[in-house]
Amino acid sequence: MPPASGSSQRAGGAAPPPLALAPGACWRQELPGEESQLSVLRRRLTALLPSCPARDDVIAVANELACNAVRHTLSGQGGRFTVEVTWHGAAVQVAVTDSGAATGPAEIDEPDGEHGRGLLLVRELSLRWDVCGDERGRRVWADVPWTGTPWAGTPSTAAMASSGRILAGA
Repeated sequence: MPPASGSSQRAGGAAPPPLALAPGACWRQELPGEESQLSVLRRRLTALLPSCPARDDVIAVANELACNAVRHTLSGQGGRFTVEVTWHGAAVQVAVTDSGAATGPAEIDEPDGEHGRGLLLVRELSLRWDVCGDERGRRVWADVPWTGTPWAGTPSTAAMASSGRILAGA
């Protein structure tokens, strides 16, 4: 598969030197609105983020927001969605931008229900979350506390080769 825009491949196939992540660093990836892309997203974030309990929370929140984009918006009907992870030191902001839907996301506090608890999970794992946009497209974001391992190392070659983009000071 040819490298996508922002991938780690250079002319001649050489990988670029690792980038140091610092506060304000941002990783962004646009993905097809397909359920299969949720596992791709989880693998890429696992490769990108240092191992610590906070990483699991960031991945859980990103997965839930992406899952909602695929299942409940036009992203999942042949569209695309974008995931953005930005480190702010004590918190990591996870944002998912979708292709829009007639209605916005809503928390469903129904203990016996089979669906609808995803945003409750997002609320519990984050310091705050919100949504902006309309039927043409929405951005749902959550700030997840980052404790433990500082995010000051370098992303792995696998993470950079994932065709995501690491942006300085986004």
